[in-house]
This record gives sequence, C-alpha cells and structure tokens, in this order.
Amino acid sequence: MRKNLLSVYKLPLLISTVLAIAFIAMKTARYPLDIGLLVIGSYLGVVVLDLEYIIYAYVLEPEEDFSKTLVGFIKHKDYMNALSFIHYNKGEIKEKSLNSAIFQVVLAPVSILVIYATPSVFVKALVLSIFANTIYRLAESYYEGKTDEWFWTFKKKPDKSGVIVYTFVLLCILAFCLINFR
Repeated sequence: MRKNLLSVYKLPLLISTVLAIAFIAMKTARYPLDIGLLVIGSYLGVVVLDLEYIIYAYVLEPEEDFSKTLVGFIKHKDYMNALSFIHYNKGEIKEKSLNSAIFQVVLAPVSILVIYATPSVFVKALVLSIFANTIYRLAESYYEGKTDEWFWTFKKKPDKSGVIVYTFVLLCILAFCLINFR
C-alpha cells in the first residue's frame, strides 16, 4: 500500500522538492529556521489539495458512502489507507472546489499578492507550492481526458487548445512569482 501511495505522490513531491530548492536558492536563506520553513511550506502544498475530500466527507456530504468510509479510516487513525482510498475513489466526487479552475483563478492573483505582501517565507512557499500542484493536477486531468470536471463551474468548457493556453498562462504566472520570490 505504501509503494502505491508513494507512486501516487511521486510527481507532486518532486515538484515540491524542486520548488523548495529553488526557494532556498532564490531567497538565499541563511538561517536554518528560514530553510526549514521553506521546505515545510513546499511539502505541505502537496497535501492541501487532498483536504478537499476531508471537507467533503465531514461538511458537504457526510451521508455519502465515500464520506462514511473516509471518516472511518480517519477515526481509526489509518491515514495511509485514507490517502489511498482518496486516490482510488476521487472520481466519485464530480464538483470539486480545490481541484478546479475556479480555485486556480482565485489562487493566481493570491500568489502574486503573497509574493509582494507577506514577509513570511512559509506562507510564500505554501501558496506557491499549492499553485504549482494545481497546475500539475490540471495536466493530470488533461491527459486523463477529464478537463470538463476541472472546468465544471464554467458555462462554456474550453477545448484542448483553450486548456493549453490556460495552462500556459498559469505557468507564466508561476514563473513570474518565482522570479519575484524574495
């Protein structure tokens, strides 16, 4: 089970590792506390998008079978199987809030704002890691052919070229944020 979980989070963890290294290099962090906060913020960005399923289970639809099973795993402190259950059954939830284009549309300007407004390296690393992982999840949706689920809030869903342009714009915003990371 742990090998499967590691294979599921392999690319998001790699993205967070690369971001952490880039943050440390760009920030020229000298203090161990700053370096630790950068690394922790980068890695927390991997799991934040999976909190959506916990919110779904406890708040939005607690009576669904998915919710009851997930709550059972969490009550028994079986977090590894809970994460595995989330991964293998994430298709049951169609209208996602954190794994959607609307969240990215909100998160993009928030990322720019955080880069300039907050002095906290932890918050900067966390927000940019979440933003980078949403781009990865969008790419994953694109290759699985499930972009309609990603753009569920939009009245008119973009075609393949529209998704590519949208992704390119998001990557430009991420690059802008990384360049201005201080």
